[in-house]
Amino acid sequence: MAIDRRSFLAGLGLAVGTALAGGSARAAAPVYVSCAQAADGTQRVCAFTGAGALLFSTALPERGHDVAARPGSRDLVVFARRPGDWMAVVDRESGAVRRVVLAVEGRHFYGHGAFSADGRLLYATENRIASGTGALGVYDCAAGYARIGEIASGGIGPHDLAFLPGAERIVVANGGIRTHPDSGREMLNAGALEPSLALVRAKTGEVEETLDLGRDLADLSIRHLAVARDGAVVFGCQWAGDPLAAPPLVGIREPGGRVRLLDMPLDDLISLDNYVGSVALDPAGEILCATSPRGSIAAFFARRSGRYLGRRRLSDVCGAAAGPAEGTFLLTSGNDGVALARVVDRDLAALGTELARTVWDNHVLRVG
Repeated sequence: MAIDRRSFLAGLGLAVGTALAGGSARAAAPVYVSCAQAADGTQRVCAFTGAGALLFSTALPERGHDVAARPGSRDLVVFARRPGDWMAVVDRESGAVRRVVLAVEGRHFYGHGAFSADGRLLYATENRIASGTGALGVYDCAAGYARIGEIASGGIGPHDLAFLPGAERIVVANGGIRTHPDSGREMLNAGALEPSLALVRAKTGEVEETLDLGRDLADLSIRHLAVARDGAVVFGCQWAGDPLAAPPLVGIREPGGRVRLLDMPLDDLISLDNYVGSVALDPAGEILCATSPRGSIAAFFARRSGRYLGRRRLSDVCGAAAGPAEGTFLLTSGNDGVALARVVDRDLAALGTELARTVWDNHVLRVG
């Protein structure tokens, strides 16, 4: 159930005071930020160093989902979990909540957003509740994150989004799933999904390209994205069709527009349980990671060749971000804390005992 405005603002008064005293994201680089559930059951947004030291843990009135960092600013924006009606602006150094922005009438958020390269505008994936079509809400950061308009997402159920190199086009993962806040997370168009990847002109709203995966994969909901420096787009999917099927779950749209789905051994594919919760690229952009919280698996691929590089097991793993060096990833889980994966060495090492007491949510962002 969506939180009402009065109770959110009352909860915000508590949240502002719960950052750890003296916490500072300047303590080390890189720094990671993720939503989480603390041991006392409260929902939080947390920052920690690559060495595993917690920098801040700020309470949220409801469960958060993804976090975006504003370029040239200390602003982090935390998005409510789908179908949420709020996003919170958090200071990346102190953890204090600076502002809460509520969804406008007739819209709800889908949990993700992306900033323009100059940090002036924020684009958030939203649902036009009456029609079920997707929108990207546009927010002016310098004007207190005032909503100044919206553009089409190019499909239904936009979830993740990212700017392509050059800062003129946005790639949108339209999951194809229609929802309504009165029905929570229920899928209202089961058996009739319309997933797609869309390329949208940020300034004009023109939907330049819409790519689907074909009729046989119409139940393959495209959900999460990672963009390489050369413009290649990695996408992860969740299968909503026959549970006994085992379709490919990870794909790449090449800079020229060609789309390919990545192969992996059948046993390893089945271990993902038809669900990818997050995708990420290593610091060099040459290795990609796809996580499955349902299967408790992180799978790795060479991006350019598509060659499968194996998997690691981590209970309820979902969050993935570039690690401190080439070929490494930081992984967060709901049951086993935070770990550092070294793909070539096939190593998976826990990152600090302090972080193991927290139930980490779906995504983790590397900043700094």
